[in-house]
Amino acid sequence: MGYKRRNYFIDKAFQSEFILKFCGLVILGSALFGIILYMFSKNALTTSFENSRLVIKSTADYIFPGLLFGGLSVAVLTAVTAGLVVMFMTHRIAGPMYRFEKYINEIGSGKLYSDLKIRQKDQFQNMAGVLNKMTGDLKRGLGEVNIVSAKLDKLIEELSDSSSRDILLKEDIKRIVSELKKDKQNLSKALEYFKIKY
Repeated sequence: MGYKRRNYFIDKAFQSEFILKFCGLVILGSALFGIILYMFSKNALTTSFENSRLVIKSTADYIFPGLLFGGLSVAVLTAVTAGLVVMFMTHRIAGPMYRFEKYINEIGSGKLYSDLKIRQKDQFQNMAGVLNKMTGDLKRGLGEVNIVSAKLDKLIEELSDSSSRDILLKEDIKRIVSELKKDKQNLSKALEYFKIKY
């Protein structure tokens, strides 16, 4: 868990879409604020001196240029800042999702030897733990199947060796059959762990 991710755009489509939508909301919010302020100030009057003359205007007309310039400036700056913040936040989501996808593909191809590692500050720490537990359980289940399979191989080899040497005694046959039954039960029990629906 001590590695550093250098690429902040891991899933470009997901992160770009998220950033654009978030920036769109910021700009939309700023525009709505400006429109509401303009509408509420339409019925008020403001007096000011322009070029040494006293001018009386509606407050909406008076604040419109400043509102337009200030609102656009604040909206763009906020959208850029929010975009950067969202990029770093989605990085902590997209990174683990990328690792989960790779890890699940490895498990699907039968590679159960690695543990899933994500950075400590990334999201979905619990999910990484659950996936590692699942892999451990699969390893144990398959380990039991391998043990029983090795015992069966040993019995088959023993049967082959003794049948080529001489005639099997009834006690040998009973012992081997008993061990085969026991190993078959152990194999069935180990395979019950895996639930498969057809």
